[in-house]
Formats: sequence, C-alpha cells, structure tokens
Amino acid sequence: MILYRGVSFHMDKLNDGKLVPTGTQPSTTLFHDGYFKYDGTGTYSKSDDNAVRAHQIKSGLYNGCYISTTSDYEIAKIFATQNYSINGYIYHLNTELFEQYGVLMYQYTNPKYPKEQEITIRTIDCKEIPQAVIVKKEIIVIE
Repeated sequence: MILYRGVSFHMDKLNDGKLVPTGTQPSTTLFHDGYFKYDGTGTYSKSDDNAVRAHQIKSGLYNGCYISTTSDYEIAKIFATQNYSINGYIYHLNTELFEQYGVLMYQYTNPKYPKEQEITIRTIDCKEIPQAVIVKKEIIVIE
C-alpha cells in the first residue's frame, strides 16, 4: 500500500526535504485543556494512542513524534497546496517497507477527521522517516 504526505514548499524547506516529526515523545497523558472530551477516545494513562489522537487534533500537540499521512492522493494534494493556493510536494511512502525500517502506523475506525483518511506514522526512535520508504517525491505546482 502507498501512503501520501502532502507538504508545502515552505514546510519542505524548513525540514530540509525530510519527513520529520514536530515532537519527540511517542506517548502522552491527556490534559484537562479542552482538546479531549469524555467520549472514550483517550485514556487517563500514558499511551501511544493518546499521543496519536492528540496529533490528529493538532500536529505536535503534547510533543508527540508523529507524522500525518493519508491513503487518499487527492487529500494529500490539498495539504501540499494548502487548498490549491501554493506549490508543494507529495511524498509517496511504501508501507511494505515500514517494518524493515522501523516505521509504525496507527489508524482508527473513529478518527477526529474521517474525510482525511489519516494514517498516522512514526519511527520506533521518534526520528525522521527513513528515505528508503519514500518511493517518490512529486512536485505539485498550482498554475
């Protein structure tokens, strides 16, 4: 399966052309700060699931080391171009290589934003996504 990560030219330049998480932590405890409701999507204990769900609400929330991807190319294009207003890139990632290179995937049946078809990823060591799993980096230019 191929996953897609859409980023703007600006974001790509800031990350030196790499897919890097904004945070450093694989797990978190939830806080009473208004981001989570008492609906069963989070737990009181520290967990990866809490960190993933926090990331899906707001990238880097609680210093999580996660990266958003999607299984839908058109969704990635929207993120790469910030709704067709700027130029960007779409990274194509081969999930068949994830285990070999230490990349973990998280997907939920009840995500915060179902239309995004998000599959959240991270490396075992919370570092950048290995270049070996990126099979293509496609430029998207808005005319």
